Amino acid sequence: MSKKCPECGDEVPIQAHFCPNCGYDFFEDEKASRSPSSDGMFSNGKIFPVLIAIVIIVGAGVLITMGIGGNSSNDSSTVEDIEMTITEVSGYSFDYDNKTSYSLSTQALFTKVPSNLEGYIVKTTYYDNNGTRMGQEIDSLSNIYSKENSDYPSTFAFFDTYKKPNPDHITVEVEKSGNKVKNYTYEIDRSDIEFLD
Repeated sequence: MSKKCPECGDEVPIQAHFCPNCGYDFFEDEKASRSPSSDGMFSNGKIFPVLIAIVIIVGAGVLITMGIGGNSSNDSSTVEDIEMTITEVSGYSFDYDNKTSYSLSTQALFTKVPSNLEGYIVKTTYYDNNGTRMGQEIDSLSNIYSKENSDYPSTFAFFDTYKKPNPDHITVEVEKSGNKVKNYTYEIDRSDIEFLD
């Protein structure tokens, strides 16, 4: 049994891969008839760009979904309200190594706190009766507020100095990511400060 070479017309055995006369590849003919048209979208020259486009589209969809519908409880930029009442600014002095040290601290009762304390900072600034800033203490809200002791005022903003201060008022600013959340001003009751008696 034989077949005819489409290139030169010679008769060749049916199982021949190549034409012995002209070298025509019979299997190339079969591959061409079985493979999709070279003009199709998935031809060898076009499959790679198509796959790249699919990966980019899927990746963009995932990023958009994460950005829009992400878990808001982990979003550290969400700002929640906070409420507190400053209850007292107290002060005391003590002698150490032939020097007198003066200390001030602030107490406040927190009545509303964010569900996530991460990123909140508290800036407490002490002023004298001329409105001059004596000192500032900065701490994180998570260090100041304790859920277990939430029925009692929290003590924070410890300010120590060797120069006897003459405190008049304080400001307490609560911030998150550089944005001011709350601002409080408190006039100091000088009778609560031991070294001013």
